[in-house]
Amino acid sequence: MPAQPGLIDHLTELRRRIIYVLVMFAFALCGGIALVRPVLAYLQLSYSPAQPVLWNAFSPFDALQLYVQTGVVIGVGACVPFILLQVWLFVKPALTLKERKSVPWLIPFAFLLFLIGLAFSWFIVFPMAVQFASSVTRSMGLVETYGAAQYIQFLLRIILPLSLAFEYPIVLIFLARLGLVTPERLRKSRKFAYVILVTVSTILTPPDFISAFIVLIPLVILYEASFPLAKWANKKSD
Repeated sequence: MPAQPGLIDHLTELRRRIIYVLVMFAFALCGGIALVRPVLAYLQLSYSPAQPVLWNAFSPFDALQLYVQTGVVIGVGACVPFILLQVWLFVKPALTLKERKSVPWLIPFAFLLFLIGLAFSWFIVFPMAVQFASSVTRSMGLVETYGAAQYIQFLLRIILPLSLAFEYPIVLIFLARLGLVTPERLRKSRKFAYVILVTVSTILTPPDFISAFIVLIPLVILYEASFPLAKWANKKSD
């Protein structure tokens, strides 16, 4: 059976949006590669333990892996607003009028929350994680010898998940605009939500109470702030 014209149109539009994103990413990747050295120099000097340590390459490919990985991360980060725009332009024709009114303002708000989460994880959580790991290393009498690639992977495992965790109010607001979530349901689910937030904060931080508590505070604030936002979103959807 031949494909329906509507499906062909959607696939053509999807291909066009993907090509736009790939072209933009190619330009962003070039810029990211150019910024790798100053970015790595900044990371190496930031939040170092009490005793300065040098980054090391433990295999012939560590330097290449680090260079490419850092450039890709910078390129992807620079492309995020453009990617969100292309996703919106692709799904917009398939949305109802109510859904179209729900999404556009959420995109810059989502990016803003991501930046806030990125700043919080970089300036507060990551230094605590480095200090905690360094203190454990010294308490065991071990010599701190850091691999450059391993250090960046450790950084990304902390910063990226925590930055994405700041996005969950966007999901709640969008569901509220569609009438699937109400402030009353959020309040009734508060205890269950707090258990989830405690679990998330524990997973995303080093195994100490202070770090988990510091991460838990903004997550709880964001959840509580979702109540008035969900109420406002429900009114807008009427």
